[in-house]
Amino acid sequence: MRKEHPMKRTMINEIFFIRAIACLCVVLIHSMTMTQHNYELFRLTDELMYMFKLTIMFATPVFVMISEFLLSYSYPDRLPKAFWKKRILYILVPYIVMAVIYSAYPLLVGTGFTWGRFMELFFEKGFLGLWHGYFVLIIFQFYALHFLLKKYFDRFNPFLMIGISLVINMFYLAIYNFSWFHDFAFVSALRPYYKLPFLGWIFYFTVAYYAGKNIDVFLSFIQKYKYYLLAGAALTGMVPLLMRYNHIYSVVSSKRFDVVLYTFFIFCLLYLIARQLKKTPTIVMWISSSSYGIYLLHPLFQFNTIDFLQSMPFYTNFGVHIILLFIMGVGGPILVTYLLNKVPYGALIVGKFNTPKTSAPSKAKMKAS
Repeated sequence: MRKEHPMKRTMINEIFFIRAIACLCVVLIHSMTMTQHNYELFRLTDELMYMFKLTIMFATPVFVMISEFLLSYSYPDRLPKAFWKKRILYILVPYIVMAVIYSAYPLLVGTGFTWGRFMELFFEKGFLGLWHGYFVLIIFQFYALHFLLKKYFDRFNPFLMIGISLVINMFYLAIYNFSWFHDFAFVSALRPYYKLPFLGWIFYFTVAYYAGKNIDVFLSFIQKYKYYLLAGAALTGMVPLLMRYNHIYSVVSSKRFDVVLYTFFIFCLLYLIARQLKKTPTIVMWISSSSYGIYLLHPLFQFNTIDFLQSMPFYTNFGVHIILLFIMGVGGPILVTYLLNKVPYGALIVGKFNTPKTSAPSKAKMKAS
């Protein structure tokens, strides 16, 4: 009897749109934060900016969620032989290279380079995740979890596993969000690094695993319950705003317990929006193709843009300041990522760049709502 090989799944074009939105939101958050640090703003203006940033704190969780969604969709049965090699070369190696650059750069342009201080900074960034690239360590945990937990996840009811993961995720983050538990020694000791363990991201992993593996069920679900998803996004999006307004928990971060469900709803809504596009815009494809490079490089461009603007003899309005940081934080990394991918081994510095081709979102069969 001839052995049949599983059919290769088609590309999910909607992910280009979702990834681009998540990427742009990260750059915008940092553009606003750096501007707030460099301007004396009216209290109301400052608070409104914090509130707005809370509404787009889904950015990094969505980006991380995409990794498991694609992994589960593309390899529903087993991982390919070259899986780890490719991800070490084009994700982990650029992460290490950038950790070296971000450790050396402030010393070279600032206080002066010493090997001792450099190694200290590199350890903090590369191993403890104390920089904006920490999400790569989360993604590699997802890869390991997929390899280790797949057979168990396939054995149990998806809704049960998703529910358990949600409770674990929210409780874990709540422990570090609120001061009630900070008197416990282990909680206090791990507080600077609480964002790294997979427990703070396990819901994203679980829901992305089942959604990617059962793509038709997922598509039917978001189509059938689209209005409930919209209401869910609105309601869960209000929670962080009310928590801050009432001074219950004011920290603007994606590692909030009340951002977890909000992120899920936003992911579903972005997927629905992407499915309505007749063609994925070229600019979206470029941003998505450069997203890893943008994530890694954008602060470097923004820091230098700030230095340049501060050296100018004229005043820059804070709104213009945000826009310039945003444009440089997106445009600069896209250019560098594209150019480095044109030279040998350049992809080992900023990750791979696949020349984008405008395409229509996939139209997988859906059940009628």
